[in-house]
Amino acid sequence: MSQIMRVALLALLAVPSALATPHGKTYVANYDDLTWDELTPNPLPAGYKGLKYNIFQVDQYDGFIQATSGIQYAMAFGGSGNITVNDPSTSVTLKSFTYACNAGVPQPECAISMWGFKGKRLAAHQVITFPQLDSGHYPSEFVMNATTLGPKWSKLTSVGFSIARKDNGGEMYGGLMIDDLKYTISK
Repeated sequence: MSQIMRVALLALLAVPSALATPHGKTYVANYDDLTWDELTPNPLPAGYKGLKYNIFQVDQYDGFIQATSGIQYAMAFGGSGNITVNDPSTSVTLKSFTYACNAGVPQPECAISMWGFKGKRLAAHQVITFPQLDSGHYPSEFVMNATTLGPKWSKLTSVGFSIARKDNGGEMYGGLMIDDLKYTISK
């Protein structure tokens, strides 16, 4: 093995899957390390990178809205889902993620409501928007948006998501996609 290959291999092995800090472990969940099968449901495994995903499943790029990194993302097919800490003695601080509403084209502007809980107490609420999608565009033009979250999204035990039409609050018949979820798990 050449010296360059040894150095490259050592550098790769030195990259942790989670960055440990004095405040916990920071993860970026990009879902590309999970198994996906087109013919079966693909729920995320309990405890995936310290979290439990309720309703969300692993899904794969199908030619419509691209994943931010790789080809897979987490999808709540009914538009609502919940993420909780796997270990009840821990908390999660959300930092950022990418998102999209996936309801086909044309698609109205989509409001994504987020709720953060500390136990049973509501600690944070925010609505983010995914733009209207119109026909007449190439599929490669449809991309996920990014959001960064502030301090109110710290030390939570669960986070809920739900999508609705932004114009009138009505039903949005589609799914919520998330990718590159960056967060810290703390004791």
